[in-house]
Amino acid sequence: MSMFPWLVGGGALAAYAWSRSNAPSRSRPTVSTSMESTRPQPEAPIASTTHQRALTGRWVWPVVKWRDRAPVVSDGVGTPRPGGRKHQGVDIMFKRQPGDHFAPGTPNGTKWFVMPDNVVAVAASDGVVWNAGPTPHGFAVVIDHGPQKVATFYTHLEKLLVTPTTRASTGQRVTAGQPIGIVGFSPLDGERLKHLHFEIWRGGPKDWTDPQPLLRTWEVAADPRSHDAIRNASFVYRPVGSSGEPYPEWVRALKDKSGVYVIREDGETVYVGSSNGRLYDTLTRHFQVWRRYKGFWRGQYGEGHDPGLTYPRDRVDVAVRLTKPSDALDEEMRLIARLKPRDNLLGQPEPRTDDVPF
Repeated sequence: MSMFPWLVGGGALAAYAWSRSNAPSRSRPTVSTSMESTRPQPEAPIASTTHQRALTGRWVWPVVKWRDRAPVVSDGVGTPRPGGRKHQGVDIMFKRQPGDHFAPGTPNGTKWFVMPDNVVAVAASDGVVWNAGPTPHGFAVVIDHGPQKVATFYTHLEKLLVTPTTRASTGQRVTAGQPIGIVGFSPLDGERLKHLHFEIWRGGPKDWTDPQPLLRTWEVAADPRSHDAIRNASFVYRPVGSSGEPYPEWVRALKDKSGVYVIREDGETVYVGSSNGRLYDTLTRHFQVWRRYKGFWRGQYGEGHDPGLTYPRDRVDVAVRLTKPSDALDEEMRLIARLKPRDNLLGQPEPRTDDVPF
């Protein structure tokens, strides 16, 4: 296929992500096992084989917001790698904040940065998926952004959200901010630290450019999954603080209100609920250690459904929509049917029951 001859050049870009992992001098992952590599890095000079040139079209960070927190560069261009190599891309995570529960030294965190589970990597701009498939460093994606001679490279994905392909054989087009995978880690990394490795190529992998100066001018996209199945308006997901802290003002303002709420844990929709006049009490009981004999649910909708599931406050974010008291239950059931939260029982679509052959 010769859709993008500039991209193929003489370097066989289609095999780049795969062959680089098998080369003896590139046998280590792009993340150093040294803790120093995860310290905030000073701004490095532009280190590339070309001068920085403006890119046309819409460009976004390749990692979406998490709890309204923008991603950051955790490791930049030029840091040392085994075999005398230099890091020719950037690693992207989130800056650690007080209350983050991810322990340093785990796949989800270092002393300075965190990367939760189930975070989406997105296309940085419109283009065609040139390559997408497994590599020794996890799934990788290459997107061609023609007609300008620019390609982007994403790796350490634990799951692909685009169709696997080589040399653009599927012709799959993506738009800026469209999910392409779930951020994971390199299986060759002893620390198995989750992060996205991201590169920009001006004409192939040998003609790379430092993404960091360009990232400063790009927008950060919201997680598109936050908007799925929401009718007429979008929910805004917000954290509720950590155990023992006062609830945020927006939560306290729900007292005596009616409406629906959606709880996400580490980015996954886990529960949808509603209340008629007791929205604050109904929501916050999910973050308390409940004793079922308290009788909070006696005589109410949901009695016998065991709705007392609890979640750690520092791992969830919550979206709320106020409704008329008479509309709350209908809105809850509609959202359950469409969002299919992990922990709800009532309101889920009935499983298919085929006649047994006996």
